[in-house]
Order: sequence, then C-alpha cells, then structure tokens
Amino acid sequence: MRRVLRALQLTAVLAGGGVAAAQSPVSLEGSPAPRIETRMRVGPRVPSVDELRGRIVLLFFWAHWCPECKAESPAVGALLAKYRGQGLSVIAPTQRYGYVAAGRPAPPDKELRYIIRVRDAAYGFLRDEPVPTSEANYKQYGVTSVPMNVLLDREGIVRLYHPGRMTEEELDVAIRKLL
Repeated sequence: MRRVLRALQLTAVLAGGGVAAAQSPVSLEGSPAPRIETRMRVGPRVPSVDELRGRIVLLFFWAHWCPECKAESPAVGALLAKYRGQGLSVIAPTQRYGYVAAGRPAPPDKELRYIIRVRDAAYGFLRDEPVPTSEANYKQYGVTSVPMNVLLDREGIVRLYHPGRMTEEELDVAIRKLL
C-alpha cells in the first residue's frame, strides 16, 4: 500500500507540482488563522497565533520528500531576509510520512532525524525558524498539496491560501500588500 501511495505522490509531483488529494482544498482566506499544533517541533518554540498578532506570518507547508518545496525554498528564504525587519515571520509546518530517503520505512524518531537533515541541507533558512511537525496542522489548515503557502495579516487573518508552488515575485506581491 505504501508503495502505491508513494507512486501516486511521485506521479502527482511530476504531473503538476505538488501532491494533491482527490478533493479540492477549501480556502481559508478571510478567516482567522486556525491554532497551530506546537507539541512536536524542530527548532525554536512555535509561537501561538495570539503571540504572532502584529506580525505578518507566512506558513510554508513542506515535506522532506517534496522537490517542489525544495525548489521554492530559496524564494521563501530571500523574502524572509528582505522583510523580517518589517514584521515578517515564517513558520514552516511539516509532518512525518513514515519513511525516509528512497522510500525506506522509518520509525518516527528516525524520520524526525531525517527531517532535520533535510531541513539543514535544503532549507537552510529554517534552522532558526519554528518547524512544527504534526499532521494536525495539515488537517487544521486543509493542506492537500505541498508546497502550500498561507499568509496571515497582522491581525491573524488568512489573506493568502495557495496550494502549490509560488514564485518569489508572487509571494513578494502578496507580502507587500500586508506591510
């Protein structure tokens, strides 16, 4: 079953830039941001939605196996560097999938170590950013494909809900609207 799922994920990635479920996502734009599950994480403590009020927050949902996520990460890192001083924060939720490199099954602790290695190698800018690792966040935010960007305004309202890869220019425009 896992091999079939991985084959479907790979097919989806090759066909259109991300893994999508059979159902279409429901946008959260205009809604208050759902709570972020913070018990399991990599990196610094994950601030609560209330602690983030007054900041613009980009939630960058990614996966350790996702080539489109890795391709988008330089843009996210560049925009964080550009706008951090103007109030931009990045939180990068991910989750465990039960496997590591080459689809080898892995227990949760081994996969978490693998996630840290992938984060450090492909997402260097995330070393100092909170990375909650919980399936609950994917469910709370209705994530059906990765990468996925959710942009919150300073009041904690979702202003961008975008499954799939975005260019640096597209993200830049969305962020500048909230500065």
